[in-house]
Amino acid sequence: MNAEISVNQAIEQLETLDGTVVEVYGAISLEFEGRCIMHIPRGEVTPDQSSIWVDFDLNAIGQPEQWLKQFDGRHVRVTGILTAPDPLFGGCGHFSLWPAALLVTAIQKR
Repeated sequence: MNAEISVNQAIEQLETLDGTVVEVYGAISLEFEGRCIMHIPRGEVTPDQSSIWVDFDLNAIGQPEQWLKQFDGRHVRVTGILTAPDPLFGGCGHFSLWPAALLVTAIQKR
């Protein structure tokens, strides 16, 4: 696994990191149809490219989905498998709006 990276770094290195386990830090949003990790600090956010769609492997995390609520809006470090979008969709997540996806297997406050 690589060292901890930002959301923007993960997106910039997506071609190299696709399908690998990464450790990413950012601010997590658990909104319905908007579950993502966003780049921090906000001053470095770029339109449409500073967030990654997230799904959670609850079996790997070992907690129920309700447990995740404590992280909503918080700065976190997540570990998971980073994936590029399917070329047929051009993006990941709800309405294919995100440039990448992350299947989270571990999460902690940062």
